[in-house]
Amino acid sequence: MSAALATTQPAHPAHLDDEIMALALQLEEIDIHSKGQKGKHKACSPPDIDVAFSAFQAELQQAIGLLEDLKCAHSIALAVDTDSQLIREIAQEEAQGERDRRLALQLSGQNPDLALDAPPPYEEGSQEDDAGPSMTYAERQRTVLEKLPLRSRDKWLQCIACIDKFPPHEIVHAPCGTIYCTDCMKTLFMKSAKDQSLYPPSCHRQEIPLTLIAWKMSSEELAQFNTAAIEFSTLDRTYCSNLPCGKFISPDHIVAGRATCEHCGEETCAYCKHGSHTGDCPEDRELQATLELAEGMRWRRCYNCRNMLELRSGCYHMTCLCKAEFCYVCGVEWKNCSCDRWDEDNLEEQAEHRVARDVGWMPLPPQERQQRVRAMRQELLETHECDHPGRFEKIQHGGRRGFQCEMCDTRHWKFILQCRRCHIQLCQECRCNRVR
Repeated sequence: MSAALATTQPAHPAHLDDEIMALALQLEEIDIHSKGQKGKHKACSPPDIDVAFSAFQAELQQAIGLLEDLKCAHSIALAVDTDSQLIREIAQEEAQGERDRRLALQLSGQNPDLALDAPPPYEEGSQEDDAGPSMTYAERQRTVLEKLPLRSRDKWLQCIACIDKFPPHEIVHAPCGTIYCTDCMKTLFMKSAKDQSLYPPSCHRQEIPLTLIAWKMSSEELAQFNTAAIEFSTLDRTYCSNLPCGKFISPDHIVAGRATCEHCGEETCAYCKHGSHTGDCPEDRELQATLELAEGMRWRRCYNCRNMLELRSGCYHMTCLCKAEFCYVCGVEWKNCSCDRWDEDNLEEQAEHRVARDVGWMPLPPQERQQRVRAMRQELLETHECDHPGRFEKIQHGGRRGFQCEMCDTRHWKFILQCRRCHIQLCQECRCNRVR
């Protein structure tokens, strides 16, 4: 549904009842959670998830109050509208009676205007008694609402993600001040529950609190996000050894190195990550084979979360999904070694790629092309640790090939954003939500 249509659809009291009921059910779930957490932590230092639930509970109560007020306003408006129809009908009956009386007086030879206690003569075309075409309360309400956006559209705000404009009540502001519509903000949170590169949800390097959009998420969506938050915050993760399941097992389901999957009940060894067993962990031949393959392919294992990473281009400064930064040559934490910052072949390849990207299909003499590659190589050396200060340049008209984001590899057709210092090209999502 488009934003304009949404603003012209009046809320129906029955729909309000459904929304109030849905929010009330979420409140009940929060109460159940709160009761289950009593006594499990110090009252002076509740865990973050309890603080989030408490804030969400307050927002739910406020939302229910607003909906109940809106329902009451609808009830009053409907009553007034119904009474006005009745009054109009009575007025029409009285007007008809007056016309009949005047006609009877005229037929009897009397002047109706001189009759005692005669009411004011009825005027044809009186707007007060002219019922006009029949319209329901909802139709009249919609007619009024359709006119309002035309006078207040200048107050609508543009969402940074979908580029559409929305009325203020459908807008949320990220901590950095960036404007999102509520649907796009919710989408960001749900995508971050599946894509660790987007977790925690942030915009321009400032984390976005869950309370900003929790009111728009269902209990299932909140549970999904909170589960992902635990998973992405766990360094040594354990996943169910039952391959058809493969679900993440949270640390509170691991006892004495035995992890029990809450989905299928399978038990997994938290040390070797295979099926639960007695005694010492057997030699992990699959892991050894993977490590040998990684060494042959020049992959590097993150020192923090133990995931494998591959360098495709650029310098040796690696940033893992877990946000750890390390040297691709030796694997230690970044800036704690004396390794070279670049591989000459990678540097040359990256410089040639940037030059080809900038000139497009325009043919260049070999000498000029080499000059551009050398200049780009030097620029890469100077800006390889760019923190992308200031605003990005918006580049449009990418032709049939469009643009390719250098962070997520997604191809875009309308525009791309380019850092004015290091000239990296990023899509809007990566610029706002992935750059850390």
